[in-house]
Amino acid sequence: MNKMRERMTVIFAGLAGAFLLMIIFEWGAQGDFFKSGPRGDEIGEVNGERISNKEYQDLYGKIRQSELAKSKKQSLGEAEEASLNEKAWDEAITQKLIDQKLKEYGVTVTDQEVRERLFYNPPEDIKRGFIDSVGRFHQPEYWAELRNPKNDSIVIGLTQGIREQMKREKLQGMLFSTIRLTNGEMWDRFEAQSSKATVQVVKVAPAPTAYRDFVTKVNDDEIKKYYEDHKWQFKREEGRKLKFVVFRELPTSRDSLTVVERAQTLVKRWKELPSTTSDSVLAELAHDYSDAPFQKAQPLSPAMLAGFSNPDSLFNAKVGDVIVSASNGQIKVLKVLAEVDSGGEFTHLQNILIGFGRPENRDSAKGLAQTVLNGITAGGTFEDAARKYSADPSSRYGGDMKWMGQKMYVPQVEAAAASAPLNTVVGPIESTIGYHLIKVLGRAKRKLIVQVIPMEIRPSSQTIKMSTQQANIFHEQALKKGFDVAAKDMGLKVIADGPAVQKKSQQTMFNNPQWVNYLFELNTGDITTAVRMANSKLSVVAQVTEAYPKGVRPLDEDLKKMIKNQVARQKMVESVAPKAKELRAMLGAGDGLEKLSSVDSNFRPFTVTMTPGEATAQLGSEYAVNTVAFYKMKVGEISQPIKGENSYFIVKLLDLKPADKTAYDQQKPQLYQQLSQEKMQRFFQQWLSDLKDQAKVKDYRLARN
Repeated sequence: MNKMRERMTVIFAGLAGAFLLMIIFEWGAQGDFFKSGPRGDEIGEVNGERISNKEYQDLYGKIRQSELAKSKKQSLGEAEEASLNEKAWDEAITQKLIDQKLKEYGVTVTDQEVRERLFYNPPEDIKRGFIDSVGRFHQPEYWAELRNPKNDSIVIGLTQGIREQMKREKLQGMLFSTIRLTNGEMWDRFEAQSSKATVQVVKVAPAPTAYRDFVTKVNDDEIKKYYEDHKWQFKREEGRKLKFVVFRELPTSRDSLTVVERAQTLVKRWKELPSTTSDSVLAELAHDYSDAPFQKAQPLSPAMLAGFSNPDSLFNAKVGDVIVSASNGQIKVLKVLAEVDSGGEFTHLQNILIGFGRPENRDSAKGLAQTVLNGITAGGTFEDAARKYSADPSSRYGGDMKWMGQKMYVPQVEAAAASAPLNTVVGPIESTIGYHLIKVLGRAKRKLIVQVIPMEIRPSSQTIKMSTQQANIFHEQALKKGFDVAAKDMGLKVIADGPAVQKKSQQTMFNNPQWVNYLFELNTGDITTAVRMANSKLSVVAQVTEAYPKGVRPLDEDLKKMIKNQVARQKMVESVAPKAKELRAMLGAGDGLEKLSSVDSNFRPFTVTMTPGEATAQLGSEYAVNTVAFYKMKVGEISQPIKGENSYFIVKLLDLKPADKTAYDQQKPQLYQQLSQEKMQRFFQQWLSDLKDQAKVKDYRLARN
């Protein structure tokens, strides 16, 4: 207890800070660095009420502190900072909207209510710091810390946090007072989770090639009728269509050379260290040269060498060697610490596959394989033959399948490779997919234990500056000459076929909500300033080619194509309806669907067990089968043809296990608790979403010209 008392002030301060952060994340915390907008300290408005830069930065600081603690990082990358800025912006909007509603509804919390909560019912995160190893809450020690003058500033902050939390709890109580959970809702959930149906299904599908024929037969009148009948499908939010050019921040050869030079310095330092260097020293070395967190040594098998630029150097490395290798935009410096037995053999193989596709092609495939083998024997190269004849994806690499472990080849090939002499072409070997010619280039039974220190090849600040300068120059030229002329003069590609940007879309263009907000302040023909997208590592300049309002999408050429495809698909599915009816007419009471496969082998039945509304692997999202089986059939009954999204189906219900009423009654309390929480959460999220949709939000964060 004495030690606990000595540390209590520190514990109390830390927990109080964590509680204040928790309030932010529970109430909405879901780019560029902070910038004051065009109106001084204001960075935005919500329904005419300003958001100051200070409010924004305070929220960002708390969210950033939480992220650093959670990730155990000392610093964050530029893209991470941009993402946290967006969380802070979203939370600032959320707080303003909730505060406005609290005022509108007259929600208040008295000092006495706050005091009672603070002293007698503290938040769990605070309370936890005063619970001992046997689970007892030491209230006197907690009260002592509340009354300790050293904690006055902490208690003030904690009191403010509790007051805000209690306001929101009262607001939630008002909102949730109208929510009711019915027995029907609970039964529907229980039934969906516990009922099961087993069905036998025959699928009557159109021929894959039939689609093209139906597309050509769809006329304009059919397209217009579908459009008029399905306008509800084509509603859209306010949007902007764009054309734009991008200026990517790609590392230059100078940037790469800088990293290579750092790697060489690291190699020199590392070689000077003894082989028994401790992890703490290696971690310090990694800290000096790498942006990635230090990781302890890992085993490296031959199969893992494919991702490196110099696999042979790594494969032949000895204990103590320090090697530099390029891999996926990184320079990696590796030191071999030990060599261990892999427990299995790895094989480096080259393969040529002559596929036969259908059984009747076996003889011709074998003949071609023999011809290819003769060509190699006569002096041709295995690599050239693989590129010309092989059906295996490795053909582009001259048949090289790299290093692979056991059971990673076709079994027949693996068996032949196990005894094949090195560097000798063996085959033809028959497998289930074709005939193979193989050449074993190496075998190994060892893994290397390596310590890796990676260094990212990134664009330097100078490279980024040059990219943004180019974007600014293009912006100036586009304003003077016109967007397309300026792009042509500077040899830039204009991207004009991207999807429209919609205000409510979850997919923010270039992962930058600020950019999207900016676009919706522009009109048709307006050209944006050059904006740097930190998350996407590029700068962009765009022109708005169309600014359209919320409503029904017009029947333009793109929509006509989409509808044409949909109508063609419907017609294609309907084309097999007569066949489905013909097959159904063959079945009598008591028949199984196997009878259909005896008439035509294309209609083999398969069995599916499912719950209501479940998308199964065999049926995908063909929910019509599911609905008929559960709600319109009796066990043993065969359905009439069922029209699905892409096919017709004939179904026999083999077994139906309905939900058990006794089990439902037993689980009802848990169901009530679970569904109530879900319903309240959905209700609140929808309430908040609607509030944001209706709010007049202005975003001044992007500096504009």
